[in-house]
Amino acid sequence: MVDIVTIMRLEDLINQNSWWKYGADFWKYDKNLKEAKGAFTEFQRRKIELKRGNIYIIRGIRQSGKTTYMKQMILSLLNKGVEPGIIVYISCDRLASRKELRNVIDNFIQTNRDKEPLYIFLDEMTYLEEWNLELKTLADSDFIDKLIVMATGSSAVKIKEKAERLPGRRVEGNEYRFKPLTFREFVLQTILQVAARVKSPDFSAALKILGEKLRNISMSMDEDLDSMMGKIRETIPFKEELDYMLDLYLLTGGFPGVINEYFVNKFEKKEEWIGSELYETFMRVVLGDISKIRRSETIARELMRGIVDRYASKYSFTTLGKDLELSHQTVMEYLEILEDAFLIEVVHSLDLAKGRARLKGNKKIYFGSPFIYYCVESFISGSDGFFSSKENLLRKKDKIVEGVVANHLVQTKEEPYVKEWRTYLSYFYTSTGKEVDFVYKKPFFKKESFTKENLVGIEVKYKEEVDKREITRINGIAEYIVLTKNQYDRFGPMAFIPVSLFLSVFEKSRRLL
Repeated sequence: MVDIVTIMRLEDLINQNSWWKYGADFWKYDKNLKEAKGAFTEFQRRKIELKRGNIYIIRGIRQSGKTTYMKQMILSLLNKGVEPGIIVYISCDRLASRKELRNVIDNFIQTNRDKEPLYIFLDEMTYLEEWNLELKTLADSDFIDKLIVMATGSSAVKIKEKAERLPGRRVEGNEYRFKPLTFREFVLQTILQVAARVKSPDFSAALKILGEKLRNISMSMDEDLDSMMGKIRETIPFKEELDYMLDLYLLTGGFPGVINEYFVNKFEKKEEWIGSELYETFMRVVLGDISKIRRSETIARELMRGIVDRYASKYSFTTLGKDLELSHQTVMEYLEILEDAFLIEVVHSLDLAKGRARLKGNKKIYFGSPFIYYCVESFISGSDGFFSSKENLLRKKDKIVEGVVANHLVQTKEEPYVKEWRTYLSYFYTSTGKEVDFVYKKPFFKKESFTKENLVGIEVKYKEEVDKREITRINGIAEYIVLTKNQYDRFGPMAFIPVSLFLSVFEKSRRLL
């Protein structure tokens, strides 16, 4: 019986590592890569430069393409001439225990003991209890310098805390995050395919020119307003095209599978639709992860309902708990779980006098992508997911756009354990009800720990006309960016910029893939 089990496990491992049999042609038989290459767009992410002796951890939201990314990395190695037999991929959600993983890794290393470097790819490693101890064992081993290890995780288990327990273990500087595509990435990777399928020749030609132009323009939030406005000015002739692409992005939310499904239906089947199974699958996976850590799906659902009902509004955890008949501690615990799974982003209010977040102040909570918003809203309302997205974009487009801006601002210079996004992004409100949607802290180079010159207020006013008198001016915030639907203007330290133009040149952190 033991021999049969061992053979079955070996067969499963061989099936997972089809390059051992087919070499660089394995993609023709691999489900993930075959689907990616046959899709409307094969999305590419920033590649990590792999160095021997290092352990790389990729944390990211479910359904965002981490497995496909790993397989693309493996294909790239094979195309560079790396021997197939020294690369192993292990889907950890198929293993029963950490001990089983250890046996597979030990056998792989022993089999290839005269070769180096050896590549070990551990997918969804967080499914295993105490997964961090396995990485610690590898890091402390005598043969770590001949290994290159990459591990991914997306479970709602507190992966962050366990990763923090690996100091000095070849992980520092090697953790990356995997989130839905930004608007800029979405545009750059789909615009040529869209251009080839739109009906208007003029519009198609403009999309192609826009794609080429955007590749040479990018902007950081740390630049001054003059520099930002100069770059954004180059995109003004293409506002119609960028608005069109933004509407597509707002429907699909940066998830590769969702984007491809929608584009195939829209441009090839001539029916604008996203299958309900995509929304349902996402929610099943999310709630399944919550169940695996022995938390209540019902509480999670009610908490997400509360977030939808108060979207883009400020409120306290206590208020949310009272409305949902949950304790303050329960609300905080579940919100932390949702945050660790990259489902939500909790934005704290800023104490201007102290220059840091008011931990006891009101919060604003956004979902990590508009697609997540639609999944949750359709789940709690019982409506079809695509119908929900269209309805919400009709009734609440301004709030959804504000959420997208929040998602992008979070990513501007996020670096795990070095620069968490809460250190540079917050929002502000006064006791009289005045509010600034977001406050971004630029780096400062003075001796003082806090100066007003390094704060930028960002207001989202997605409507036809915005009067500058509508913008809340706060002592201590020197510059303002007002993200509008149509207006492009400058009034001293206040810049009005169409949101589609702003997001199209917005560059994200190098530690986000």
